[in-house]
Amino acid sequence: MFNRHSGMIATLAFSLIAIQPAFAASQDKYDLPEPFLSMEKNYLKEAPDLQKVMDVMIATEERQVKDPTQDILHNRLCAAFVYKMANDQKMPAADKRLALAGDILHNIAKEEKESVLTNPDQLSKARDMVARLRKAGFLKNSPNFWNDESVLTNPKIGNNHALIHNITGAVMAGDLLRQVGGYSDKEIETIEAAVVEHSTGYWYFRASIDKAAGKKGAWETVYPEPENDIAKFTHDADLISQFVPESVVPDGSKWRGLAKKRWGAKTPQEEGHIVYYVFQRLFDEAKTPSGKEMARERWNEIAPALIKLMGLKEGDDPIKVLGVPSVLAS
Repeated sequence: MFNRHSGMIATLAFSLIAIQPAFAASQDKYDLPEPFLSMEKNYLKEAPDLQKVMDVMIATEERQVKDPTQDILHNRLCAAFVYKMANDQKMPAADKRLALAGDILHNIAKEEKESVLTNPDQLSKARDMVARLRKAGFLKNSPNFWNDESVLTNPKIGNNHALIHNITGAVMAGDLLRQVGGYSDKEIETIEAAVVEHSTGYWYFRASIDKAAGKKGAWETVYPEPENDIAKFTHDADLISQFVPESVVPDGSKWRGLAKKRWGAKTPQEEGHIVYYVFQRLFDEAKTPSGKEMARERWNEIAPALIKLMGLKEGDDPIKVLGVPSVLAS
């Protein structure tokens, strides 16, 4: 029977619950800047089950590397870009949910040690996935994808996580989504296809494949073309994520470091020249109107700073003045 005493207890219990802090989400300890954090909160409110995908991504990244901060922030940044592109192009809510799930997981195998195609078990899983996707009607525009396993098992290619994580990542993403639950076989196949198609725009990856295989066009065996908006958004989000001025322009930044380590730049001017050329070509690879617009906004900020770094005048075209960097000339 309810009396004044029991009513007071109920009121006290409710008050104690009300003052408890909200349970921290797995991503909260990794600070995502605005406006991307607000975008993330919005899509998690619209599709709450994506929190499970976020949780499994973060748990996996934390298992894979000692400090997963940058990998986790990259995945969340890319998902925020997908959310913006999907809203810009008025993507239906069901498709948006799949695009976001795929993008949260698009890099999931990049640090997974065993996820290489020189591993027979991984090769078999990937082969089966590709056959299943083709049977389901995906990969129609990429007849040469997976047509030469000697390219895929070449140690310089198949053992290089950066070059083949689109394939191994699709396999792993599918496995994780089956464990998470809530996704049909068709939805998982759509996400697998988006992940496997997300690396095609990196022209220097394509060049690396051709060089390692010793023949032009070998890259088509590794990188299929994005076919639908879900795949194109995943592709463009990863591409746009590279156009962050802080990772491109300052001394010691990611891309100036790559110019030195990967392409042998010896001076700041050479760093600027190489990075300018790389990004000028990357911009042209965006597949969607929204992706092109977002890449253009960031390129307009990056390009003048790189021109200044090269010691050229404002408005100069570095490629016309200096030519293509010799290390990247084909």
